[in-house]
Formats: sequence, structure tokens, C-alpha cells
Amino acid sequence: MIRRLVLAALFSAAVIIPSSAQEQPWVAVASDGAGLWGVAVGMATRQAAEASAFAECGMYCKVKFTAQARCVAYAFSETGRAEGFSAGATRAEVEQPAWAECNANVPANSCQIKTARCFE
Repeated sequence: MIRRLVLAALFSAAVIIPSSAQEQPWVAVASDGAGLWGVAVGMATRQAAEASAFAECGMYCKVKFTAQARCVAYAFSETGRAEGFSAGATRAEVEQPAWAECNANVPANSCQIKTARCFE
């Protein structure tokens, strides 16, 4: 727990505010595939986003998704152990694709959006 807090504090300094519309912040999702996850948005570098997501999730997690975008969504199925990820410009834009990716791998639409975050 302390390790996660220290890592999160170290990488929180990497949060950026883009100076132009062309600069895109980084997002990342880490998970353990069994219900734990960590999400980072608004990071200056890919490495900072991945480290922050990993720190939020914990040492048994792996970074599973990284992109340059303002928003990210993560969907997970408790029954089928499927996951879905999506990145984009708005929360509304990322939730449905993450849900659809997850549900493509399990029966009966058992996935739920666990988190959707945007860098404001």
C-alpha cells in the first residue's frame, strides 16, 4: 500500500496541461485480470502513464492498455474474466467500445464499465 502511494506521488508530477490541441496526454490501464485495476490520465509521457496505472493497481498487475488520448474506459466481466479498453476524446466516446470489446469475449453481455476517466 505504501509503495503504491509513493509511486503515485512520484508520477503525479508528470501530469500535463497541453499547450495546444495537437499535444495529447497519455492514458494507461493496468489490471490483474481478476478485478483489480488502476487508471492514469493526463500524463506527459507513456512511461509516466504506465507507472501511475501500475502503482494504482498494485504489484500483481500488468499494464494492459496505453494510448495518447484525453479519456480512457475499462470494462471487466466477473464471470468470464474478459476485459475491454478504449481511449478517445470524451467519456461518452470511450465507454461503449470498451464494453463491446469485453462482451465480444464472454456470453450474455456480462461486462460492466468499471471506470471511465478523462483529463480535464
